Amino acid sequence: MSLTDRRGHGLHLMTLASSSFLALLLGATRADAQAPDAGSGDVERAFDAGPPGTADARSARRPALDVPVGGFVDLEWRVMGLGGHVSHGPAFAAGVTFADGLVRLGLGGLARPGPMNPATFEVALPGGQTYKGQRTLELKSDGSMLGAHVGLSFRLPFAEALAVQIPITVGYGGFGFYLQGDDRKTPDGRRVSAWEDELFAGKDSFLGVVVDAGLRLGYQPDDAPWFRPYVGASFTAVPGFDTVVRDDYLGFSGVLGVELGHGI
Repeated sequence: MSLTDRRGHGLHLMTLASSSFLALLLGATRADAQAPDAGSGDVERAFDAGPPGTADARSARRPALDVPVGGFVDLEWRVMGLGGHVSHGPAFAAGVTFADGLVRLGLGGLARPGPMNPATFEVALPGGQTYKGQRTLELKSDGSMLGAHVGLSFRLPFAEALAVQIPITVGYGGFGFYLQGDDRKTPDGRRVSAWEDELFAGKDSFLGVVVDAGLRLGYQPDDAPWFRPYVGASFTAVPGFDTVVRDDYLGFSGVLGVELGHGI
């Protein structure tokens, strides 16, 4: 079966995973709200020790997090340079933070939705084949992935409201190409995926390991530490990618997103 009939499946999995971890995040937030306030005693002891300098004042405004473990959700939009063309699509990560927000573990995913990206790819049918009288076809592309996510976050010592974030997601997914428009009305009424498999000898899409790694700069407001917007870049690669259109699928993406929940 081609990737076409399953192109919404990855997005569905991403939605289910995000919803599950959002419930975890809300539970961690309620636990934070019920925890005793240990920060006030720390600040009082800091003032008892003497007048703070500039760095100490920043630390007093940004005390250590109340609990070492919590939940997080990353929601982002990407401008992708994958597959030799510019496209766009969503990405997410959700899970648990450890070590006072320094480490993140959970699930992550991304998608390149076909309906949101109008680019087409011209392909000459192999072996002199024709389809509805055509020797060349204009295909559209889509894909998605879901996998294990790990991330690190470090505050900048000279600007504690800013943090450098390194997210990595390794998972399984697929990217490929499919018939569009009137070409999806097959001559004999068979499923379009059957025709795609025959026309392209099963090379209309590729399923396998997908690796996504990024570098981001996040901002944590003093009055809303649970809301952290970020910008950055990611590099995505699909090792072994091979289809009738191209034999590689990798590239850089620009990232704009927000992280919600526990973390720095």
